[in-house]
Amino acid sequence: MAIILAADIGGTNSRFGHFEAIDGHETRLVESCSFATGSVRSLAELLRLLKASGFGLDPETADQVVLAVAGPVRDGVRCKLTNAEWGIDLDDPAVALPRGRTALVNDFVAQALGAGTAHAGRSAVVVREGEARFGVTAAVGAGTGLGLCALAPLPGGESLPLPSEGGHAPLAFVSRDEFGFLEFLKTQTGYTHAFGDIVVSGPGLSFLHQFLTGRRLAPAEIAQEIGPESETTRWFARFFGRACRAYVLHVLAWGGVFLCGGLAARNPFLVANEEFLREFGDCPAYGTALEAIPIRLVTAPDSGLHGAARHGRMLLGERRRSDRCHTFVS
Repeated sequence: MAIILAADIGGTNSRFGHFEAIDGHETRLVESCSFATGSVRSLAELLRLLKASGFGLDPETADQVVLAVAGPVRDGVRCKLTNAEWGIDLDDPAVALPRGRTALVNDFVAQALGAGTAHAGRSAVVVREGEARFGVTAAVGAGTGLGLCALAPLPGGESLPLPSEGGHAPLAFVSRDEFGFLEFLKTQTGYTHAFGDIVVSGPGLSFLHQFLTGRRLAPAEIAQEIGPESETTRWFARFFGRACRAYVLHVLAWGGVFLCGGLAARNPFLVANEEFLREFGDCPAYGTALEAIPIRLVTAPDSGLHGAARHGRMLLGERRRSDRCHTFVS
């Protein structure tokens, strides 16, 4: 049995999980805890908070540590969090994590890997049944920002994550009404263009609702007053469907789409509606193929943790294979 410490460090919350990995079984969550990311100013401070909380696993004793972080990972050891005021550097002496057994990955790598686990599957909502084809699957999620990751199938049933920062790529606006929203966004944010992170996200929902109603509310407040038939829902579903369609066509994700992120998980009507599906399939050349793709909404709140643990298990397997090869060669 191997012990894995998994962390999902997002712009809003940082979650930690102690997992046991036993051959022939899915990784098992032993305990977990969560902290507000904005309550600390560094990873070292976050780890001190973890230790002080009474969390039962000492990070330095874990066989593998995986930190899934909301931001671009550089050289496998550094990341500036996209929606927080601090970053991570595993080479920082103040970071008490096991050298050689700690990995830094983008948070949506973990979300994508977690979406395919039995843990996530038990509570997933079927947006469209579809018919999966062998090939790439995609994970797209709206939360503090817009996350994207593709999974390419590997021999033996595992998957190769293909990270993306497509949430920062320009998002198309296609009608006169949408151009009005675009000008509103540019005025509100000071940005020169619209992109997924400020449209298909919690902040995007707030901007959209303000544009349509004149009232600026937090995403949770908006969710309490809108429903499946509201104008805000229809607009947001359209943009979400468009973002998903674009990513599926970029990576040819005929194997299916997992919708992740807290926004839709807490408010399934934002994607489980005809406007989302209509926009998802609106493509002259590939509309028929898009309409056959299965779409699942992941509602398990800690799927990112389970995905980080799955990645940790993959790293442990690679290390064991490398050790065996080294022994054989020696």
